[in-house]
Amino acid sequence: MNESHRGLLAIWSTIAPEAETDYLHWLTREHVFERVSVPGFCSGRVFKRRDSKPSEYLMLYELDHAEVMSSEGYLTRLNAPTPWTQRIMPTLMHFRRGGGTLSHEAGHARGHGSHIAIARFEDDIPAALTGERLDALAQLDWVVAVRVMRVQSDSTSISTREKSMRRSEEGAFAGLIVIEALDRASLDRAVTAASRDVPELDGAFQLHDAVFGSHR
Repeated sequence: MNESHRGLLAIWSTIAPEAETDYLHWLTREHVFERVSVPGFCSGRVFKRRDSKPSEYLMLYELDHAEVMSSEGYLTRLNAPTPWTQRIMPTLMHFRRGGGTLSHEAGHARGHGSHIAIARFEDDIPAALTGERLDALAQLDWVVAVRVMRVQSDSTSISTREKSMRRSEEGAFAGLIVIEALDRASLDRAVTAASRDVPELDGAFQLHDAVFGSHR
């Protein structure tokens, strides 16, 4: 199934142990709900990177379309951070943020897995990562969906008050691939298969487990 008009926003950050409880409460008691209430946001999900120390978290937001990132509703939120958000922003380390259009979705486009593998591409997405290979990955046992997103840098580079409050620079990247599965073992098998077929993916994937999710 391919709904290439949809958008995706991916955000990574690392958090020090002494700030982690406050960070998770902020995400799961305020921030994700606030974001999903913005017109054009479909869902917000939080993942923790497997075995990361200090903890690294990933937020994935599904959007009606990529232009939501430059919409009045979203920019208004980014320029009027809550007091809690103002407290959290300076604590975020190794921050990365990028969003754009889903150029390919294989499997169940509206389905989600609890375990994901995600690989960022600093340049262009590998040419060997064809639609046929993506579709084959999505057919593996216990794999829910495979998605590819190309970053729209004009939308993600807009200056906002929230951005000015973070101490770390946003790491730029060109695109990503996300594999979603039902358990860790099936995710590992899918990563092995993808890396075998596309050598550029070998060692590129980060593995994450679901922590929280909200849908509009």
